Amino acid sequence: MIREVARHDAGRVREIFEWPLRDLLLAFLEYLRAGARRNYEMELLVWSALAPHQRKKTDPPALPRILRS
Repeated sequence: MIREVARHDAGRVREIFEWPLRDLLLAFLEYLRAGARRNYEMELLVWSALAPHQRKKTDPPALPRILRS
């Protein structure tokens, strides 16, 4: 978890070890949300490019639960 928040920067890992647990968890939650947002945007782009050319109507991808709140 710390490596992900530090973006694999060894110097930053040492700094993050000093953070309170709440700040670390909030930073990790933001990291997870950013990844989910990127994935959702990519799925939406693929869907929007393919949907007009498909014979069977498809629904757009659902918004991930982590992005709903």
